Amino acid sequence: MRKLTEYVSEGFIWSIGITRPKPGHERTAALFITATLIACVLVAGGIFLFLLNHL
Repeated sequence: MRKLTEYVSEGFIWSIGITRPKPGHERTAALFITATLIACVLVAGGIFLFLLNHL
């Protein structure tokens, strides 16, 4: 799981161009970025399902 969050974090840093976390804070940043991306996908999916059922 740790490698997955590191890959997601690194990909996000390279693709979006955010500033790298300070040394020693990489793991916290990776978990935050991964959790934020998962939350965004879940919210988008929830909105999609909500609209699908109400239209």
